[in-house]
Amino acid sequence: MAPNRRIGTEQGTGDTGKLPAMPELETNDGTTLWYDERGPDDAPPVVLLHGFTSSHRMWHAQRAELEDRYRLIVPDLRGHGRSGAPEDLGTYSIERYATDVHELLDHLKIGVCALVGCSFGGMIALQFAVTWPERLACLVASDASPAYEHVSYDERFREREEAMRANEAFAEERGMAGLGKRLAANVHDPFLADGIRKRYAAMAPAGYLGAARTRRERPDVTPLLRERLTMPVLLCDGDADPVFCALDVMARELPEARVAIFEGADHGLPSQRPEAFTAVLREFLEDVEAGTAVAGRIVIAT
Repeated sequence: MAPNRRIGTEQGTGDTGKLPAMPELETNDGTTLWYDERGPDDAPPVVLLHGFTSSHRMWHAQRAELEDRYRLIVPDLRGHGRSGAPEDLGTYSIERYATDVHELLDHLKIGVCALVGCSFGGMIALQFAVTWPERLACLVASDASPAYEHVSYDERFREREEAMRANEAFAEERGMAGLGKRLAANVHDPFLADGIRKRYAAMAPAGYLGAARTRRERPDVTPLLRERLTMPVLLCDGDADPVFCALDVMARELPEARVAIFEGADHGLPSQRPEAFTAVLREFLEDVEAGTAVAGRIVIAT
């Protein structure tokens, strides 16, 4: 195992001045990234990365429960929420998303943090972890996969990806408002359906298409997991999630990880099972702080 890295340790930032007051930064490629920050300034920093087409609001339940003990940094990823969406699709890649997180940590003068990512955010977190493992005290990947293609992925996973590719093609032809209407058509709850229409209509086409292409074109980090991820790791997913098969792919490479399986839960645990997910996350963070071994598999019943 790598030497213990305490959450919040100053490392590699070289600047101990006051923290910036405005909740945004301009990246080195000129993109504005908006972020939410709450909790005590001297508390252990935890960065939360949301999923594809979502925003920092996805973490509402977790922020409410954790801000008393942790310094929470919750960005809108490029192309999402209040952050900028460059028109050039060449500015979107998994490496670029991970670099955005790296720049955010430097901007906030955070040397080492706990990094938590869900779905697309989990993909970015994995890329960050294999690139800059020294910046992480621990890693949490929920509802995530280490590669777009893998021999161990099942038919449910592939069908989901085919549907998402079809949505991408539809958005290119009919625009984001059209895609929102299409996705909302099969949602019976009128409140949820209206939310879907509004969310997609508000998203910049370049942000959606850039992130969608990033998901498909990202490199396979599976061969790097065992060597690079020496920090404590928590892997989470629901057994009803089409992405669930990817959990075992990562768990095989990370025998010292804690694996949490949520019975009956579909994709998006922080929203699907907010109370149970937050409890598992909090316990993991507390165990990391205490230096307690995290390895093991737990099942969270419905």
